[in-house]
Amino acid sequence: MLTVPKTEKRRPAALSAFGNVSVPGTRAGAIVSLGLVIIAWIAIPVARLFILGTCGLGLVVGLILSWMHNRGN
Repeated sequence: MLTVPKTEKRRPAALSAFGNVSVPGTRAGAIVSLGLVIIAWIAIPVARLFILGTCGLGLVVGLILSWMHNRGN
């Protein structure tokens, strides 16, 4: 049996697939997010309905939040 000394720290797991990718809230993050959506659109045809629904719901929520924000001015 292999034992690891307690003083030795374990390294974090390497990035695998898209599950561990963090995307910042900047323009670069928007480009990365758009790229991931395009890849998912091409690679996973079954997910297209989900992607369209998510984008549509995000648009509606974003417009409502923008309207509520600007209404206060």
